[in-house]
Amino acid sequence: MGSSFKETQEAFTRYVRDPEANPPPPGSKPERMAWYANLFFNNIDGTLANAFPALRASLDDDGWQALTRPFFRDHPAHSPILRDLPGEFLAFLQERPELTDWQRELAAYELARFDLMAEDSAPAPSDLDAQGDLLAGQPVVSSLVRLMVTAYPVDRIAASLEAGETPAIPPEGMHHLALHRDANGAPFALTLSPGSAQLLLALTEAEDRTGREIVAQLAEVFGRPADELLGFAGEQLAQWRGQGILLGARPPD
Repeated sequence: MGSSFKETQEAFTRYVRDPEANPPPPGSKPERMAWYANLFFNNIDGTLANAFPALRASLDDDGWQALTRPFFRDHPAHSPILRDLPGEFLAFLQERPELTDWQRELAAYELARFDLMAEDSAPAPSDLDAQGDLLAGQPVVSSLVRLMVTAYPVDRIAASLEAGETPAIPPEGMHHLALHRDANGAPFALTLSPGSAQLLLALTEAEDRTGREIVAQLAEVFGRPADELLGFAGEQLAQWRGQGILLGARPPD
């Protein structure tokens, strides 16, 4: 009795995922099946290399395929959408002993950049004034801003690798980053001081508070006079507006 369609389909899938351990479906042409196996794998491999270019650059061909081959072979996909694959690959990478801590953190940074390119921004408030006073009014943070705290300077490591250079990997520390997208849709990262990171975090969590009120609250946390921080904060807010991190300000309540 010939194989059923389901049995043939399962044999096809097993072979494409792992041609070294599984025979091709009965009656199929080996050369055609080998072409299918390469086509499917190269499609997945290329998708992941595009999403994680710096991680790819940190590995030689064998090292990279030591990750993508078992992922393609063993990982059960949780989404039929190809664009969701990088997120599943990142979860897979967390269990791989071949990678260093900085490579895992680099991959998380790259996934954040990858996701940011396709994300839609939320509509701006109807009462937003793009040139509004950022201290007297309520600053509005772009919905695309993503804050990261990392143990390694992954933005600089990624830039070095993508330029074909060998990155300098410093000892573990604490690095604050803000990710955003420029006017052309390209993601970029800003390195923040601890104080700037606290300010931007406070802005993202603010509920109907003016910039001056947010600065006053931070001053209290830091044990410093509010007037001492207002000058720095005003300059920083203006810079962020120029970079698109802040969209402007809403009128105070």
